Amino acid sequence: MNMSGSIVAKLTEWEGVDSPLAPLNNLQEEAIASVAESLLDRPMPAHIKQKPSVEVKPIDNNFQDYNKNKEKESGLFPVFDKIERGELVISTGQECLHWMHELESCLLDQELKPYRHYIEELERQKEITNGLQEQVNTSLDQLSLLTNQYESVKQKSTELHTACQHLLKEQTQLNETNLKMQDNLKVFLEYEKIVHKLDSATLSVQSEAFLPLIAKINENMMYLIDHPHYKESGNYLALYKTALIRGLSMINVFVTGCIDSAAKGANQSAALATGSSEVPHTTLTLFYGRFRACVPRVRHLIVEIERKQDQAMEYKQLLQSIEHHYLNSRRDLLTPSVKAAVSQLLTVHSRDHCGLLRAGCAFLLHVCEDETQLHSQMFSPITDPQPDGAEIDNRPNLTSFLSKLCEVLYDNLRPLIIQVSHLETLAELTTILRVEILGQHCSTYPHLIAYRRIGQQILQDVQERLVYRTSVYIRSDIIGYQPSPGDLAYPEKLEMMEAIANQQMEDQKGGKGAHSRQNSTSSVVSMTSMEVGSINTKSYMSCSPADLHGMWYPPVRRTLLTLSKLYRCLEKPIFSGLAQEVLASCLDSIASAAQQISANPKKSVADGKLFEIKHLLIVREQIIPFQSDFMVKETSLDFTKVKTAALTLFNKKGEILNLNSSNALLEFLLEGTPGVQEHLRDSKKEVDRRLKASCEQFIQDSVKSMLGELQQFNAKVLDFYQIRGDKSAKLSTQPWAADTNLQNIVAHTTRDIKAKVPLIQRKMQLYLANRETEFILFRPIRAQILTAFMTLITTLKAEYTADQEVVVGCPNQEQLAAILASVAVKPLQRSRSSTASREVSTSPEQQQHLRQLSRESSVPKESLGDIQEKPASEQQEKIAEEEKSASEQPAKITDD
Repeated sequence: MNMSGSIVAKLTEWEGVDSPLAPLNNLQEEAIASVAESLLDRPMPAHIKQKPSVEVKPIDNNFQDYNKNKEKESGLFPVFDKIERGELVISTGQECLHWMHELESCLLDQELKPYRHYIEELERQKEITNGLQEQVNTSLDQLSLLTNQYESVKQKSTELHTACQHLLKEQTQLNETNLKMQDNLKVFLEYEKIVHKLDSATLSVQSEAFLPLIAKINENMMYLIDHPHYKESGNYLALYKTALIRGLSMINVFVTGCIDSAAKGANQSAALATGSSEVPHTTLTLFYGRFRACVPRVRHLIVEIERKQDQAMEYKQLLQSIEHHYLNSRRDLLTPSVKAAVSQLLTVHSRDHCGLLRAGCAFLLHVCEDETQLHSQMFSPITDPQPDGAEIDNRPNLTSFLSKLCEVLYDNLRPLIIQVSHLETLAELTTILRVEILGQHCSTYPHLIAYRRIGQQILQDVQERLVYRTSVYIRSDIIGYQPSPGDLAYPEKLEMMEAIANQQMEDQKGGKGAHSRQNSTSSVVSMTSMEVGSINTKSYMSCSPADLHGMWYPPVRRTLLTLSKLYRCLEKPIFSGLAQEVLASCLDSIASAAQQISANPKKSVADGKLFEIKHLLIVREQIIPFQSDFMVKETSLDFTKVKTAALTLFNKKGEILNLNSSNALLEFLLEGTPGVQEHLRDSKKEVDRRLKASCEQFIQDSVKSMLGELQQFNAKVLDFYQIRGDKSAKLSTQPWAADTNLQNIVAHTTRDIKAKVPLIQRKMQLYLANRETEFILFRPIRAQILTAFMTLITTLKAEYTADQEVVVGCPNQEQLAAILASVAVKPLQRSRSSTASREVSTSPEQQQHLRQLSRESSVPKESLGDIQEKPASEQQEKIAEEEKSASEQPAKITDD
């Protein structure tokens, strides 16, 4: 061991770093390094085929541990063992080389030993793997065999399952076909059973099996109708229809028998009631008990028929037959009693048309309501859709039946209606029909269509009669009214009423009781005045006692009463046309009466004009509350073109046969067409027009009566200015313009003014009895008087000398105003009631209209242009101030 250690130490020292025993040069070291590198990567022998490099992993970690353990156990290589044991002694270089060769062999063996062992292990694993592969291949072959066998079994099972399903499906189809065939055959096979049941003597309409049997027939018929492709479908459908008709005929016989039985019992009850002398319309209540008793027996049958009437025509025909039979039975039962009741009403109300209408309509309402209730207990209403805007009638057959019952009253009422001549009666009948019958009754019972229709028909007849009688009344009592001397006693009548009113005022001041005053007032007020006063809430009531008591001209009073009646009785379009005719007739009557008053030698023209103005104001005020236009459109044909075309045709006789555009006959046909003209007649505008004309005529007549000579002189002066050629010619040199002649004209005119102004104002007080209206109407007269004198003064200053002016003695503006103020009539003192009525006597529209008339009729702009519409109290203050200023310090009037 010591020797081997020393050898090893010596060998290690060969290549020592500090003092190597055998130092190697660089070339030797490089050669050794290259040999070592070549040994590290030894090439594969040429006889071994090179395979792709595979990363070899250790199969078992125990193998590596084994190599390590072996290295530890082996110790040094055998060559070193021999040297250590002394078995080998290296003495020569050849021995060293041999030893080196052995060492390399040992190193190589030692290096290759793990690989050899690895190869052996790989061979062993390969054998194992080959055995496992053989087993896997065997298993795979067996598994493939099993798979093929499984697929075969699976395919056969699927085929068997499919075949079973197909068989089950065929079995199900066959079962369904069998059931369907049985159902189809059931419809054909059941016919014999159904016919046998219908022929059974024990079958009754009231039995529980009857309605299901009819329902089965209907069901089988619907089935055959839905399947017309069956061979025997048409034949069996005809057979089932025959069976259905037999069943429905049994129902018809039963229901009509019940109705006939009820009608017979009701007739017997009516006969007993007639024998006991009961009131006819009281016996009608006996006609409903028997029918109501038979309703439970037939109602379920009728309900079934109504439910199936849309499925087959036979049901609908049966329902109509039953309903017609029922209504005919009721008509035969009720008609004699209704006629007897209406005849009794005619006897009771022989002279009272309104009572007859009320009683007859109340009786019909009771009958119609009872019949409707009875009909609704047996039949259901029809629910067919109605066209838009049409009257909804759910029971047309009942409506027709009730209409015939209502015609009994209508046939008895119409001859009486067309004989009524009094407008009051016709107006009251219209009010009853519109308010009570069509208003209250029809709104309470909207389902009674027949009752409403007969009420409308009666209303139309009454309105037609009312329109006709109104036209006759217009011709006879308004246009054709012949006034008596008392009707035209104006102003005597007004003076008499004023004296009565003054006497009453004196009695009141004397301390008489309120009871006596009330009696004295009621003695004057008549029923006519009360009717006139109730026309509207704000009627024309002036301060005149005659107006307070409605003592107007009879055609005016009749016109207003007629309008008040027609307004509540007629529709607006009819009322407008008729009201226009009434007003036109009234205006003509007023104008005729005014002409007669004016033509009376004992009266003046002013009386006629004031009479017309008074009543035109009344008419204008009274028609305001009526919500109507009082207009009517009239259409006429204008034959002027026809006349012209005929003359042209006559002048062109030779061109009649020309075959060109100048054919005379063709021109006549084209140009000779009559023209259509439309005229709009407005009664309100006609009233305004006549009122304007009357006011203007009254103003002109009044002015002419006072200023006739003076106006003629002023006109001659204007003519003289127009025709004189030499400006140096003087007016005073004319004979008619001498100062003495002009002095007579001024004096005569002044006397007429002092004498006639009080008379004119007094007449205005009597007729108009309204300070505002009197002032507005008198102001143009005063203005024209002042204008005429101012024109004369201007002429005197221009054409006459101062001495001649003194001779003429024409009053100046202040003097003339003082004269007018001194002769003016003071307003009458009215009672408190008269003052109150005076405040509403003239409406703002009338005052504005009178101002317009005054402005148009007066010459100066100041006369009426400065008056504005004010309340009554302000106007009274204005009038008082102007009268006071006219008497103390008259206002100046401008030249224009």
